[in-house]
Amino acid sequence: MNKDPRHIALNVLLFWHKASNTLDNALKSYDRDIFSLPLKDKKLCNALIFGVLRQRESIDWIIDEYSNTAIEKISIDLLYILRIALFQIIYMDRVPVFASINTSVDIAKKLAGKKKAGFINAVLRKASTDYTNLALPDAKKNPSKFIAIKYSLPLWLSRKWIRSFGFNETKQLCHQINTIPAITVRTNTLKTDRQTLFSKLSLKVKTIEKTGLVPEGINFSSPDAAIDELEEFKQGLFQVQDEAAQMITHILGPEPHEKILDACAGFGGKTGHIAQIMQNSGVIVAADTENRKLESLNMDMHKLGIDIVETKTINILKSSIKDFDFYFDRVLIDAPCTGLGVLRRNPDTKWKRSKNDIARLGAKQKKMLNGAANLVKPGGILVYAVCSCEKEENEDVIDTFLKKRKDFSIDKDFKSDRFKQFNTRKGYLKTYPHINNMDGFFAARLKRKP
Repeated sequence: MNKDPRHIALNVLLFWHKASNTLDNALKSYDRDIFSLPLKDKKLCNALIFGVLRQRESIDWIIDEYSNTAIEKISIDLLYILRIALFQIIYMDRVPVFASINTSVDIAKKLAGKKKAGFINAVLRKASTDYTNLALPDAKKNPSKFIAIKYSLPLWLSRKWIRSFGFNETKQLCHQINTIPAITVRTNTLKTDRQTLFSKLSLKVKTIEKTGLVPEGINFSSPDAAIDELEEFKQGLFQVQDEAAQMITHILGPEPHEKILDACAGFGGKTGHIAQIMQNSGVIVAADTENRKLESLNMDMHKLGIDIVETKTINILKSSIKDFDFYFDRVLIDAPCTGLGVLRRNPDTKWKRSKNDIARLGAKQKKMLNGAANLVKPGGILVYAVCSCEKEENEDVIDTFLKKRKDFSIDKDFKSDRFKQFNTRKGYLKTYPHINNMDGFFAARLKRKP
């Protein structure tokens, strides 16, 4: 087992780079290695992984300037060695430049031999002494390229956001995305209350505050242990969940004794929240296509003290009321999406998404929403939500649905003064990282005719 945090970070990034791997899977695959590190090295390892993924485009631009080999011809392992080293040199003041270069050269020597290590050494020494002299692309002549390099964004997404939000707002959005967010958790009110949890966590973190909009949320930074090592987490006193995601469950508005379907439950963040608000009384069916997620969900529900959740492995696209014993009072469809609203927390997403994904997922979301709608009882509530700010996954999905499904309409009777600042003219909810300091989410609350 290699105890060097830089080498572990390299292994995680190389594992993630394979097309089918998510960052969560990559981190899980090297969980033992990371767990074995002292807290200081553990933080360095995570900082390198997430930092490289946040700043990849900017770093690659610098590599391209100082490498005699075109960047697309540099082997993947050497490229990530360069990326990790340059992230330390450019963005981490506490790591001496010579230490970053020497460690990277040593790793390259072990992986690829002396000749390749010499290449790493030459690029890093040139770049480290001269990168501050590089001039960014002209913002007026080529605004998309400027945004892509300055804020490390894929060029296709830079172009799209400038068309959608304008140049200045895109700059603000990108700046916020590259800012490391606080950890946000949701108090498990079945076991404790927010003030009690706040008091306990305040002894173990650097900064802490209560969320301003949802009544269960707490933000904090720099815990003295990994989240899953905190005793409060082990006891099921909280789940990690962004404030915007917590808002979605309040928009759903579950009540005790109801029958509720969480149609794309995943690992169960919103499932647990629904159960809390229902006071663990009623029935929740948590559905998903992946057994492993539902198995994890079941374990979490047990830890949270929740026993009203039934899991069902099913694809909502292929389901009908015949797959269930009843219609539901409320259905939540937190649909699979591009995840471009949560890049602050998942910077890897921007490198594995394409322009085609937005259109592809938008088409799938329309079908999923229609399938979920068929399971809502007359007079019942349907909430559609995605962690994306893209119109194709937001308004376009709902507008298309409402044109076809005359038995549904925006629930205009639902009033929430707490969230009114997020309501659009059409009655949808939208949050943005740069405006609201939370993840980018979209939600629509619909009501079926009685």
